[in-house]
Amino acid sequence: MPELVQGRPVYRFGVFRVDLEKRELHRKGLPLRIQEKPFQMLALLLQRPGEVVTREELRQSLWPAGTFVEFDASLNAAVKKVRAALDDSAENPRFIETIPKRGWRFIAPVEVVAVNGDGASPTDAAGLDSTIENTRPRVRRPLVRVPVMAMLVVGAVAVAALLILKTSLFSKGGSGGTPSATDAKSAAMAIRSIAVLPLENLSGNKTEEYFADGMTDELTTRLAQVPGLRVISRTSAMQYKSGRKRVSEIGKELGVDAVVEGTLERSGNHVRLRAQLIDVAQDRHLWAETYDRELNDILTVESDLARSIAREVQLRLSPEQEAALAANSGVNPQAFEDYLQGRHYWATRSREGLQKAVEYFNQAIAKDPNSARSYAGLAQTYLVRPMIEGGEKEFFPKARDAANRAIQLDDSLAEAHLAAAEVKLYLDWDFAGAEKEFMRTLELNPNYATGHQWYGEFLSLMSRHQEALREIQTAIALDPLSAVVHLQAGTSLQQARQYERALEQYREALRLEPTFDAVNHAMYWTLRRQGKYADSANALTMLPRPEPSEEWRKLCAAVGAAYAAEGKAGYLRASLALHNKFSRPSVYVARDYADLGNKSEALASLQRAYNDRDLEILWLRLDPEFDSLHSDPAFVALLKKTGLPEAPSQEAALRQ
Repeated sequence: MPELVQGRPVYRFGVFRVDLEKRELHRKGLPLRIQEKPFQMLALLLQRPGEVVTREELRQSLWPAGTFVEFDASLNAAVKKVRAALDDSAENPRFIETIPKRGWRFIAPVEVVAVNGDGASPTDAAGLDSTIENTRPRVRRPLVRVPVMAMLVVGAVAVAALLILKTSLFSKGGSGGTPSATDAKSAAMAIRSIAVLPLENLSGNKTEEYFADGMTDELTTRLAQVPGLRVISRTSAMQYKSGRKRVSEIGKELGVDAVVEGTLERSGNHVRLRAQLIDVAQDRHLWAETYDRELNDILTVESDLARSIAREVQLRLSPEQEAALAANSGVNPQAFEDYLQGRHYWATRSREGLQKAVEYFNQAIAKDPNSARSYAGLAQTYLVRPMIEGGEKEFFPKARDAANRAIQLDDSLAEAHLAAAEVKLYLDWDFAGAEKEFMRTLELNPNYATGHQWYGEFLSLMSRHQEALREIQTAIALDPLSAVVHLQAGTSLQQARQYERALEQYREALRLEPTFDAVNHAMYWTLRRQGKYADSANALTMLPRPEPSEEWRKLCAAVGAAYAAEGKAGYLRASLALHNKFSRPSVYVARDYADLGNKSEALASLQRAYNDRDLEILWLRLDPEFDSLHSDPAFVALLKKTGLPEAPSQEAALRQ
């Protein structure tokens, strides 16, 4: 069983450096955030470069005896986080290779760097950190322990060599400090992740903010189509609107190699967009361009920008990919403005904002009936409205109609296919059809954070928990500052019955958005399922109603009071009274009855939920409250009627 090396070794590979004692991972001299278990896994792999470290060895090293976790899922999650930190790929690995059914192997060359008394390596003391990928052949050999004095001598020679290299690379006409073309090319080749920062509105009119935000969104979407490039979602990037943070800070927080920033000026139908690509590690401009276009030709700007950036970072596009990026027709300027307004209000996720979004999308469609994008936006809005204000029976059919029309007009719109997937899932209960649409969505846009998020929710419903958590992890990597994504991460963990990890994600969601009411609702159920009834009751009191009433507040407070006076039974009876009084979903009532041991009333409530096609019925198999009913013939028959596929066996789930 491998163990962490004692002492103070520092490992270097490619542009990365790992300090075991300080438990730090650096990329080009900048620290990267990485959690404890992924860091331990990376350390173990680095100590045995070229060797297979088995799953069992990792399990024994990372988790003490007596620890109870789903080891396969946890190992898969850990290696995925390591790869995300290293910007590595399981399909085309540069660092960590998967050995099917056995474990993993670190395949890149690894160097052991000497450490000074203050913890800095010799090259660090000289202010240098290698930015050149090590191109030596892969070496499969055990870690050689080099005497400290020998390491210091080698380190001194390395410093001298690097200083000479620095002079040759960064000198230009005898005046050091200006990056050469070779150095710029090396930096560009290292860029595999990017964020589009909000374009600054220079039009002198605050009412044009929607236009700048819309163009930011358009560029993000276009860049997301570039293969091999991880693009941070609009939600996370927009956190930096009107901010004053340095590019290096933003890059570190988002975990990207580069950012695109720029300005937008509009005068009538004329638009000027200035954009620049910045290497965040070096805080250095790699590329800049200015575009002057008329509004009806604005979409070609996004295409040109995306292709220019792809070429700049040395990503090769196939002829088909070039054609897809270039595929643009002229737009109706007035319809396009309405479309951008619709996207602006859709992003608010508020009741009033969504209503305005519907108005603007419909106006855009009236002006341009062939605008597939406007239909896709309308479908997305109708899909989100029930989550804010209820009324899925009214809005979901409208979402289906709009999504189908968008797909008829343009089958390449990921947003339309995602809306179609959600409708098939929640309205039609067509699970196979829903998965087909989810897969099509992510095929069209692998960088679509919401697509990964909602597909993860679908996989949880199918009891495919490990797959679900992988999708959610991808969504977090693409949209790390989204409270919605962290909420879904918590819910997927809750449905996998990993309650403490779920609460961690819920707390992160509240940190990002303190007034996010849905998080308190999720925490209420999670804490209740842990048996933490007092904390659960407290979360319940923080759930607002659309129009909070004194009676609602009184009954919420009564749940906590009942637990204090009568324990669990009192808590459940008070919860049942609350759910019945305010016509909460029948599934909630069924949960109360099941926890109280009243199986007949629980089954009757579940039957009502099925008859009403209550969305919550789809969680029937996952809810722990109903575990005692799983062998009841009435429950089995009800589950069969929903059409939910059989849950994978535990053995099959562990193999996923």
